[in-house]
Amino acid sequence: MANERVQSGLRGLLRMLWRQPLWAIPFALFFGTMFGHGKLRDYWGAYQISLIFAYVIGLVIWAIETFIAGPRRGNRRAFPLWVEILCFTAGSLIASYLAAIVTSLTLMPDMLRGGRAIAMVGMFGLIFSVLVTAIVYSLIFYRQALERARSDQELNMARRIQRGFLLSQFPAMPRLEVHAINVSSREVSGDFYDVVPAGDGSFLLAIADVSGKGVPAALLSSMLQASLRTQATSVTSVAEILRNVNRLVNGSASPGQFATFFLARVDEPRLRLAYSNAGHNWPIVFRRGGERVTLDRGGTVVGILADTPFEEAVVELRSGDRVVFYTDGISEAANATGELYGDDRLIAAVERLPDGLSAQDTIEGLLADVRGWLGKLEAGDDMTLMVLRVLD
Repeated sequence: MANERVQSGLRGLLRMLWRQPLWAIPFALFFGTMFGHGKLRDYWGAYQISLIFAYVIGLVIWAIETFIAGPRRGNRRAFPLWVEILCFTAGSLIASYLAAIVTSLTLMPDMLRGGRAIAMVGMFGLIFSVLVTAIVYSLIFYRQALERARSDQELNMARRIQRGFLLSQFPAMPRLEVHAINVSSREVSGDFYDVVPAGDGSFLLAIADVSGKGVPAALLSSMLQASLRTQATSVTSVAEILRNVNRLVNGSASPGQFATFFLARVDEPRLRLAYSNAGHNWPIVFRRGGERVTLDRGGTVVGILADTPFEEAVVELRSGDRVVFYTDGISEAANATGELYGDDRLIAAVERLPDGLSAQDTIEGLLADVRGWLGKLEAGDDMTLMVLRVLD
């Protein structure tokens, strides 16, 4: 970090050294016209004086940018904005007097002779210090606007790529119906879901929630999805798939990154659901008649311990069953008073919906209930829902 600051400061110094002769030109034209007689030597003398002022003021501005404002410019400032503006203004004014002293010792001995001359230097110094400060911050804000626009463009592209990996068309099956949706709280999401054919009339259902937000979380979720799809047809045990995913995250992810991961293998001909839950919100099987089964067997989150064991359990599905999978963006959605939506409200919302409702309509009904709870507030986390329905 220190080397980066030194290099950045040196680059700024070099830019200042070659730019100042250009900055001196408009000032030379101004003073040459105002105090000269329209002759070329008047403009040349004004340019020499302006060059001294430009370099002295430029060095002071460079020092303030490098050692006061520069190292923490952006979202993290060393000082409040008004303090930085005051530093630039005061620095420019002091630099004007320093330049006047240099000029009086070299080109213009009478420059600071008398109170009126000193006051004139102060007046012009104050005017041009305000002008310089305005130019400096205009350039800073312009660069920041360009950086934000570039970052937004990259995030939008990342979102489009990620959306391409999340299914929008789900496989049609004679006995089962599945649908899922992801509502991202940012440009890219750390949640993901997937439905992957696994051969022999079975398929994998996955839902995961990566710690953190933004691009780092999205990258890890893409890694998890790629690992899942690679193993889908070659590894039959969902617990073994999670063990492999856990080793991958431990070896590849950044320190402190982890993910909750629920994985199920659904055998459509036999209506069997084998699952393993790696620290994820417990999916719930809603049966006709009011019975509920929570899918809580498995192990801890992936990415913490390399050799974590995972259990595998099996649930027999019945006609009319609805299985609801969700991430904590649903259960932890907070209203205006800070109260969480919670698992109990989700369960009550599912039970209020008609039995024969499609998987897609079930998701839309649940999202409407969550949004009603949020009111005008935006969700604070990514929200992902998936519903598996056993057809009559």
